[in-house]
Amino acid sequence: MSQSYYSSIANTFQDYAVTYNHRLFNHFPMSIVALERFGASTEQLEAFREYYCERLVHMPSSQSDNEEELNEFAAIEQQTELILSQLERDGIEATLKSRLPALLLGVGAGNFYAINRLAYAVNQNNQNDIAVSLALWETLHLPLGELGETVLKRPTSLLRNVSKCIGHIRFGAGNTTDRMTSVTTLIDYQTTPHQPEVIDFESIANAAATIYKMSGDFTMLHSVTACYSFNQLTKYIEDESLGLRYLWQAIVVAYLSAGSPAMTNVEKPELLPWPEIVEFCCGTHNEHLIELCYACRHLHELSGKEVFHQVAAHYVTLYSEPA
Repeated sequence: MSQSYYSSIANTFQDYAVTYNHRLFNHFPMSIVALERFGASTEQLEAFREYYCERLVHMPSSQSDNEEELNEFAAIEQQTELILSQLERDGIEATLKSRLPALLLGVGAGNFYAINRLAYAVNQNNQNDIAVSLALWETLHLPLGELGETVLKRPTSLLRNVSKCIGHIRFGAGNTTDRMTSVTTLIDYQTTPHQPEVIDFESIANAAATIYKMSGDFTMLHSVTACYSFNQLTKYIEDESLGLRYLWQAIVVAYLSAGSPAMTNVEKPELLPWPEIVEFCCGTHNEHLIELCYACRHLHELSGKEVFHQVAAHYVTLYSEPA
């Protein structure tokens, strides 16, 4: 069997820092996985690599002139080495089962970047990238407080209700983590129930896609990809229902942190066939579109819910239109 493109370049992933340009996250490993599984040609994969890596920051991270960033890089590097030792000693499954229960309490770390990178690394059995992802998640861990009361309502209805209470709040232009932390300090957030009484993966993933489809907010794109990633890690999560509650909590807080963008009914998009969506993704250099469509195709196959196909088709159509 010939070596995959991912395998042939996997040893280069750690050449680049996990962030660049002041807090933008490096999607290089994940996009390569998605593109290769979409069937991208070697030429397309090389073109993406050449384009994308131009923006990345080479290790060592001492190139940064931001002291906070430098300290963060150092913490991630140190923790990565410790986790690599555990992976080599205990294996992937035991390491994940020992670390995920605590990490899921802060599943929104890096606006879901940590769980997304981890899921792709686990799928590829890439111990180095698993260690980086876990170390990043631990360093950026974002606990959002108590889960609070449950209510017998659909997730989207609960979201609308809590957003009415604090939707008038507008947060500063800082990064998503800062805004999400600010949400948790609000009394209205703390006292307004947002957890559904009955919770399952399909309802949370469906809600995440619906919120993104109706709001079009970039912050919420990551909640859709996070649902895909959560599903990929389920077999390592002992209490899936509890994990889903923390995932939903993070989705709610992310939405509120974005200023509760209006959720409006949108026209049903033309459902481009999946082969057309995949073909477009293979030729684009938009990492977020690639990973969104990859997640949506998986979730559509898993659940049969048309909303995932609608989201992918809509954004491919949007990005393929001339400016």
